[in-house]
Amino acid sequence: MLRSALTAVLLLCVAAPISRAEDPDFKSKIAVGQAMPAIKVHKLQGGDFSLAEERGKVVVVNFWATWCGPCKIEMPELQKNVWQKYQSKDFAMIAIAREQTIDTVGAFQKQHPEYTFPLAVDPDRSTYKVFADAGIPRTYVVDRKGRVVYESFGVETDGIRKITGAVDKALAAKN
Repeated sequence: MLRSALTAVLLLCVAAPISRAEDPDFKSKIAVGQAMPAIKVHKLQGGDFSLAEERGKVVVVNFWATWCGPCKIEMPELQKNVWQKYQSKDFAMIAIAREQTIDTVGAFQKQHPEYTFPLAVDPDRSTYKVFADAGIPRTYVVDRKGRVVYESFGVETDGIRKITGAVDKALAAKN
């Protein structure tokens, strides 16, 4: 009986990520190679972040939320291995809090002053719904021409390495 119960739990743990990845709600609406949709979001630090204004730069767009456990795991890696590494180059980054208000994200930033990359809010999901129906963290790397060169969903063991690899390749590309 115990062995059957353990087997059932193991199967659920293995099958859950597979079924979630195949669930249409979690699929990205934007594919690698496509033009990145024009986005404009309000930055917590003031002003707006507009992807059109970043044309000619390599851009990382990350969707997250303050309540999201995997997002909290990924954020220190984004800070250290993406933002700190590339911020002085021809590079831009924005982390957009899905369904979160300025007050909520502001309180989060006060608790986490170590995150110095630009934060933005998407309280009504109007920006996020262009990209997917569900699932965060979700990250896109955009090349200098505005094309998506990398997309990830969730937190993977080597996810940050894949993001930095895509950024390195996009920065090195002759446009």
